[in-house]
Amino acid sequence: MKILFTEQIQQAYNQTIKKQRITRRKLMERASEQVFLWLQKNTDLNKKVIIYVGLGNNGSDGLAVAQMLSKAKRDVEVYIVNFNENPTEDFLKNLGTLVRSKKVKINDLYSCSEIPEISPEAIVVDAIFGAGFNRYVSDWMQCIFEKINESGAYVVSIDIPSGLYLDRIPMSDEVFVKPNIVLTFQVPKLIFLLPETGKYIPNWEILDVGLEKSVLDAINSDYEFITEECMSKIYKLRNKFSHKGSFGHALLVGGSYGKVGAMVLSGTAVLRSGAGLLTMLAPKCGYEILQTAVPEAMVITSAGKKYLSPTEIPFEPSAIGIGVGMGTQPQTAELLFELFEKYSNVPFVIDADALNILSQNPKEFSKIPKNSILTPHPIELERLIGVWKDDFDKIEKARKFAKKHKIILVIKGAYTMITDGIHLWVNSTGNAGMATAGSGDVLTGILVGLLSQGYSSLESSVLGVYLHGKAGDKIASEKGQENLIASDLCREIRLQ
Repeated sequence: MKILFTEQIQQAYNQTIKKQRITRRKLMERASEQVFLWLQKNTDLNKKVIIYVGLGNNGSDGLAVAQMLSKAKRDVEVYIVNFNENPTEDFLKNLGTLVRSKKVKINDLYSCSEIPEISPEAIVVDAIFGAGFNRYVSDWMQCIFEKINESGAYVVSIDIPSGLYLDRIPMSDEVFVKPNIVLTFQVPKLIFLLPETGKYIPNWEILDVGLEKSVLDAINSDYEFITEECMSKIYKLRNKFSHKGSFGHALLVGGSYGKVGAMVLSGTAVLRSGAGLLTMLAPKCGYEILQTAVPEAMVITSAGKKYLSPTEIPFEPSAIGIGVGMGTQPQTAELLFELFEKYSNVPFVIDADALNILSQNPKEFSKIPKNSILTPHPIELERLIGVWKDDFDKIEKARKFAKKHKIILVIKGAYTMITDGIHLWVNSTGNAGMATAGSGDVLTGILVGLLSQGYSSLESSVLGVYLHGKAGDKIASEKGQENLIASDLCREIRLQ
């Protein structure tokens, strides 16, 4: 599912109107009706609905919703936020219809002092600004946003929260509406998915307003929201007459004294995600643990007892994962760069301490094999790409890093992001229960398992983060987020 910005959304609306031979007003009526139906289904019919409308198309939607709610015998009141003297034609038409009905109280606001106290028992609909919002608003309007936020009422924003932008993070002194839910139209918005703004949007739903599918398909976007539909296009059915050699021989490198459990989790995930064969390289202290905990895998060890060191690999791996629980000792770093050099044509997943070794040796970035998958959490990412000023800057720096080194960068977190240097994919699965020790080790294993079977680095990344999050969602739904531990994830990895 594409993630679109203002100009692309307007393009989709305009071309849909043309293809379907409808008016803009008709398209807006669809949007308003979907909001109305949602409110009827999901809110208390006995509670008062207070709708704050701006003078543009978002406000026009709000007026239409007010009219529909009134006809449904809901208690509705409207406040018009007069931020300029140029209401749109559709706004005026909907306002005229509402005035003539004489069933809804309509109030004009020209200052913050005019807004009465909002009852915490009310349902507030925020229809002041929509996706086209792109300017700094006056202090008195920000005061209205503050009053909405402080009211304790259940707040529903239409399309996007008023005061937020689609393409940048608000400045520290800017106030915006912080809703309980956003009802957005047709496509997700990137600001819902970024840490700096998404934390103020606890819930959001997409309402289908009937935009033409062929139009959406034709719009170029560098941003994609990963859904179940994406997975069905990537997943490869197994041949009935295949054998374990058909699905690759993965090499997993990691572990150190006290951290062999990371290899257990990761190795189990390699196998659960479909690798035909797995060999794990660990220091000697991990031998008995790995042979016992992951009996399906083969184990080789470095010479050292506690830490990894350069070791001869007795086979040609189809994919290599390195870093989990590994440590950053000099001899371990030497092993990392030796493997990079010897297996430069083999796809790598580089995680954890392997990333830390790289960040300590930035001159060695050029040795990273092309098409490697790097899986940093936020602190590891900062060590690689440098400090960012906001989430949009982070995305830009991540893209440049991925493009420069010809790798796939998986930015772990809520709505894990993936970039190949040009495009950005945002994952739709996962939950806060996955913020637990070992969760990243499981993701590394899934990615290695997919790579070993012949999925490309990009396919493995997109499919892997989706499956990882989906496993977490299933566990959380059954046990609760707090109960989730990483070994649970291994048991729930399912490619189909």
